[in-house]
Amino acid sequence: MSASSLPVQKPFQAPLTPGQKYERLAFTFCRMGTTGLIVWVVTPALFVLAVAIAAIVLYAKSITLGVSWSRCILRRPTLIVGVWAAIAALDVVWIFVLHQRLPG
Repeated sequence: MSASSLPVQKPFQAPLTPGQKYERLAFTFCRMGTTGLIVWVVTPALFVLAVAIAAIVLYAKSITLGVSWSRCILRRPTLIVGVWAAIAALDVVWIFVLHQRLPG
């Protein structure tokens, strides 16, 4: 049997808890939102608002399921929710009060 035909063994990884699953999904939206903020010049403002709301909801759900740490640079899910809530509020003002960059 050659070395290339041997099965590759992965290290044991415990199944994710429901809170960890929500945190993983929330982290994905956090990355999407951060990318949207970085390229705000070309990204529709509604995209940033939608992603901010999704990140808030998913991190809030992970918090209720006991997650107290995130892979996000801010680390604390409560802090992350607060930052995305502020971004969402500013985006609402930008879109609906200042009437900037609405599609159409």
